[in-house]
Amino acid sequence: MTALFPSGLARRLSLLVLTAAGAVFAAIVLATYFMAREALMRHVETGARNKAASIVFRIESVLAPIPRVVEGIIYDMEDGRMGEADMFQRQRRVLQDNDALYGTAVAFEPGGWTPGRVHFAPYTFRSPLGPKATFLGGENYRYHAMDWYQIPRELDRMEWSEPYFDEGGGNSLMATCSAPFHRLEGGREVVAGVVTADVTLEWLKRLVAGTSVLDTGYAFLITKNGTYVTHPSPGVAFNETVFSRAEEYGDAALRTIGKDMVRGGSRFVEVKSHHTGRQGFLVYAPLPTTGWSLGVFYPRDELLADVNRLALISAGLGGGGFLALAALIAFIARGITRPLSRLSAAAREVAGGNLDAPLPAPAAKDEVRELAESFGHMQRSLKDYIRDLTQATASRERMESELRIAHDIQMGILPKIFPPFPDRSDIDLYASLTPAREVGGDFYDFFPCGDDQFCFLVGDVSGKGVPAAFYMAVAKTLIKAVAESPAYAGHRVSDYLPGGLTRPARRCADPGGILSRASNDLAQDNDSCMFVTIFCAVLDMKTGELRYASAGHNPPLLLRADGRAEYLATRQEPVAGAMEGVAYTTDTLTLAPGDGLVLFTDGVTEAMNAAQELYGEARLMAQARSLYGLDARARCEHLSAEVRAFAAGAEQSDDITLLALTYQGPEDSLG
Repeated sequence: MTALFPSGLARRLSLLVLTAAGAVFAAIVLATYFMAREALMRHVETGARNKAASIVFRIESVLAPIPRVVEGIIYDMEDGRMGEADMFQRQRRVLQDNDALYGTAVAFEPGGWTPGRVHFAPYTFRSPLGPKATFLGGENYRYHAMDWYQIPRELDRMEWSEPYFDEGGGNSLMATCSAPFHRLEGGREVVAGVVTADVTLEWLKRLVAGTSVLDTGYAFLITKNGTYVTHPSPGVAFNETVFSRAEEYGDAALRTIGKDMVRGGSRFVEVKSHHTGRQGFLVYAPLPTTGWSLGVFYPRDELLADVNRLALISAGLGGGGFLALAALIAFIARGITRPLSRLSAAAREVAGGNLDAPLPAPAAKDEVRELAESFGHMQRSLKDYIRDLTQATASRERMESELRIAHDIQMGILPKIFPPFPDRSDIDLYASLTPAREVGGDFYDFFPCGDDQFCFLVGDVSGKGVPAAFYMAVAKTLIKAVAESPAYAGHRVSDYLPGGLTRPARRCADPGGILSRASNDLAQDNDSCMFVTIFCAVLDMKTGELRYASAGHNPPLLLRADGRAEYLATRQEPVAGAMEGVAYTTDTLTLAPGDGLVLFTDGVTEAMNAAQELYGEARLMAQARSLYGLDARARCEHLSAEVRAFAAGAEQSDDITLLALTYQGPEDSLG
């Protein structure tokens, strides 16, 4: 191929043309093949069904009269009581009129003929010397327990038995058509016995086995329970079923076919023969009289031999024409692509990194010259692009580095040491923050702000990214400064000690006052119109008194020591920083030892999964029961894990902040 098409473009052009031509040729050959095969398959299916129907007809012509024979004897038995000699005479006449019959019996119920006599079954069968009469039953032949007697008696209808060797009866391989006859007893019909008609199966085996199906095809017969009556494989007939063969070879398709055959189905399907190991087609049809089913297997390769031979001839003729076309296309392609060789060499040099390599200027005013001019323009544009890309990459790397530093600074201003007061056991506290981006607008803080006074808060700045991070830092710093400032630290009281000495006790400012002052300061010169939601609380660790205020923040989850859980009632007051002059109200709640709070931002309740469903306050409340018995760290980690599991890999859309606090009871004041 390289010798025919030395040029890369010539090779591509030639291969494209040849591919298109080859595709058209292949489509024609395949269409011809498939249409011929389809026509053949329709013919084969019709022929196969006709052949199966012909065999079924031949079998049915023998078996179809048998049930009528049984019905005739039953009619005579139920019409009036027949004597022993009458029954033998009737049986002999039936054998004379029906060459397919081997024998017939009238088997009575125990005591049905003579009281106390268990077995009474007059039986007439063929012998080399003519019809022979005998009686069935005895210790060695208990016919009441045999299938040909029990099944029709219990079902109270005519039934064909599975093939069996009737040792002690007909002493040959046979199938029996049997049906119960009745007598009146106490005003109702009861089963008096069973009438049978026996058919030997040797003629049936010869008929099916002698069916000619191409060279290696074959026919087989199964009973209504799937037992093989005839099969070309030695030892299969009467020893295996279609289902045991399917189990042996792990063939689910054969199991499905077997189910359809025993249900009386008729189809033409593609299968693999476990007798020959070859692929082929199976047609099967039911035998209405017995409920058995006939199958005929046609080898695939023998069926499609003529079609395959036609396809090979077509492929050989087309292949020669294809090679001739390839040589012609190669000659034409070389002439077209030769002017491109020099431009290709220059292009390889440019691709090697030499953007200043000179480009050839073709003399002819054709597409090749336009390509060379376009390539020169691309060469210049590429140099400009590489220069701009280098500058943009350096700028982006510098910005990413600054964002990483900003993230570290933002995380650094949040308290991270837990427990915050190792020498105290009156509170258990833990907090966590997971930003959605490198930097975010959520924050939390906690600090002592007076004698036995402990302030803690959670906030969420509007927006995301760097502006929210700056605003968060300002808001957090401002709130802590207001809470700790003597100017806003509330009033002082004096504890009078013996000897006239006093010890001042400082009380932290009310959360409402803290938020009012902080909001007023944030609103000044707020040209960006940003705002922040804040929940701020002050806990008296001696008394358990909790004073709190909310600036438009989510109400915390209140977990009582006795197992109750509820959202803490907060006032619907505005967000902080949106406008000046907003006054926030302080509410009071007393915590009992063991009571706790879980503060969170809307990144928890508004977390979404892939189906765009929100986590929601109801789902968070449902998790309250699982938080009992856990310390503050475990509560935060449990809720974080639940939110992640709910999101199930969906992208985090907002910062997730949690702060859990449990009041343990009074202890010595903070140092």
